[in-house]
Amino acid sequence: MAATTVPAIAENSQLVSKTVAACQATTDLATVTDSLVQIGWTPSVPASLDDREIQSYAATFLVNHLGYGDYSNKRIASTWKLALKNAAGIRNLQIIDGSQKKDRWFVLEQSGSVLRIDSFAHETYGHIHCVLALKEEDSPVTFNRLLGGSGKDPNTLPPIYRLRPKSFESNGFERNLNAAVLNSERISVASDYEVNVSSVYSTFTAKKPERSK
Repeated sequence: MAATTVPAIAENSQLVSKTVAACQATTDLATVTDSLVQIGWTPSVPASLDDREIQSYAATFLVNHLGYGDYSNKRIASTWKLALKNAAGIRNLQIIDGSQKKDRWFVLEQSGSVLRIDSFAHETYGHIHCVLALKEEDSPVTFNRLLGGSGKDPNTLPPIYRLRPKSFESNGFERNLNAAVLNSERISVASDYEVNVSSVYSTFTAKKPERSK
């Protein structure tokens, strides 16, 4: 992506880069939680998610159910409808923490962006999976910014654009990052529902098992 001089975009980039860095820093849930709160994320629970936050989380289902390439408007509309239904059902989720597996939710209260963490901890290994669904004001990239001045009509383009995944290993951790940008205009027109979620980021950080000596 080309550099931009728009301050809001720079701030959004910093928000996401700091959030991704926090999710990839360690598999210790308490440490990650503290970092996210310092960045500006507010802890929440599924039952408290409002309609803006449910729409954000629905975008994660959409990204998972639509692969590469284009789809008919009918398919996009039905998938979005199902995504909203599944996301709304999350409000009934009861968080019961086991000794090793935990589930945590965070929101950006001003915008309605959502972050979900599921983690697994063991003495010698563990993982943390973060999923961020970002509104336009929080996202460092939007579909229209990707198009730039190309003059292309978003309604003639696929509903999802996937950024190149990244993965690396260091200091005993395996780290993966995936990101997708939503063509919100196409999705909105196809589903007759105003969609204002711009991007979905997913990180997976795993602590490698220690080798016995």
